[in-house]
Amino acid sequence: MQKRTNTSQSRVKSLWIFPVKSCRGVELDTANIVSTGMKYDRQFSFAQMEIASQKWRFLSQRHNPLLAHIKTELWVPDPSLRSYSPSLPGVQSDGVIIMTYPRQLRGLDAVIDRLYAAFTGNHLEKKVAIPFNPTAEQIKNHGYTMEHMTIWKDHPVALNLSSSFSVELQELKTLLNVKRQLALFRVANDHERKVFRDAPREGQVGYQPSVGFADAYPLHIMNVASVEDVRKRLADTIPDLEVLRFRPNIVIEGPPAFDEDAWKYVRIGKFEYYVACRTARCLLPNVHPLTGVKHPTEPDTKLKSYRRIDAGSPKDACLGMQMVPATPFCSMSVGDIIEVLRTGEHIYTPQ
Repeated sequence: MQKRTNTSQSRVKSLWIFPVKSCRGVELDTANIVSTGMKYDRQFSFAQMEIASQKWRFLSQRHNPLLAHIKTELWVPDPSLRSYSPSLPGVQSDGVIIMTYPRQLRGLDAVIDRLYAAFTGNHLEKKVAIPFNPTAEQIKNHGYTMEHMTIWKDHPVALNLSSSFSVELQELKTLLNVKRQLALFRVANDHERKVFRDAPREGQVGYQPSVGFADAYPLHIMNVASVEDVRKRLADTIPDLEVLRFRPNIVIEGPPAFDEDAWKYVRIGKFEYYVACRTARCLLPNVHPLTGVKHPTEPDTKLKSYRRIDAGSPKDACLGMQMVPATPFCSMSVGDIIEVLRTGEHIYTPQ
């Protein structure tokens, strides 16, 4: 295992959270990081009822690419504002997620929508406010329920918020072309999914890393130069390949392409992070992050032609790295310098 000295050329280019799993993200200047990753990241997920098992299962762009049409925004309480009041519902819930999606219209309204889109380039939209962390009183008053939902091999208890959004969920079923019952879940406090596999253990870092509705690890880092290498190889197929197809939390610039493959421990700004493993890629990057159009083969095929580099996942292409904070409460800002403290070999542990 090698140590590497600091280089001022490596820095954080942008930071992203995805409050609702597989929907559009929110760009941040500074991110607060907790034990599950960036605060507000992947704390909500749509789920549909499976017919055979009668169990809720999460939705992903892998199979529901039209989730890309759902925008998210974040409203965080600001005590310095004159309008601030501890009694406001949005303050009590530690913020509000604003979800925006194209209105599902018929008849004359649909004609008006098409004309509006022709002149503005945008469709008529509907906004809905979701309490970020509902209080016990809000949960009771709105009739939210604690239910199991399935995400990959896990079956965590989560908070079903559907009772407040019955009309919107019917509209979203049409938008997403979902035929079964649709629900909106939030991570239940104290029911996060513990992360083991390639993550450091509690005895090493003082806490066991966990995630909300993220696939595997708290943080995902992506190097601009690595994505650019892929883009050049797809110049005739996807000339506008962009980093958001890979849904990272942390976008970095400065290191050569794929330099991050060997990172094991880094300092970003004032805080340190374990680089747990490479990111084994699925088909989700084939989906355009704005249009929801899914390419039939790329970039998956191109990546598999030269990025099957991890003996632990030999059939999968790897791009990007999964990280775990060395301390469960820290922060990161755009412009933070990255110092690579240790490098070494990675062998991916499958789920």
